[in-house]
Amino acid sequence: MTDHSLSTTPAKPDELPGGELPRAVYRSVAAAFAWMILTAWIAFGIGREADFALAAASVLIFIFLALPLLIYITASHHMAAKQETLNHFLHSEVDTATGPLPGKDVWIEIAVIPVALALAATLLGIVYAFS
Repeated sequence: MTDHSLSTTPAKPDELPGGELPRAVYRSVAAAFAWMILTAWIAFGIGREADFALAAASVLIFIFLALPLLIYITASHHMAAKQETLNHFLHSEVDTATGPLPGKDVWIEIAVIPVALALAATLLGIVYAFS
């Protein structure tokens, strides 16, 4: 005789898209990209052609940052899941493709490329301004 009853294991609650990381991680990445585009406008926005290219880049950056934010806002209104807290994230292990890492190391790995790009844009802008 077979048992056709449903499993009694509790269902995993729905996860909020982007909820596995605290908001501060996402804000640091967005701030680095905003720093980069602002530096580009200050250093290179001196002619019509440059202004057009910078405007196009600014629109693309805005879209790339706005779309995930809109998805998160929409999902958070329809789901009961909660965002990861910063304190818990920093003091916990995070599973990554290469194995578990402390939360602070994960944040550094996520932010290193945007921050490096922002620093590079700043240095290029300084060199361009003084040459």
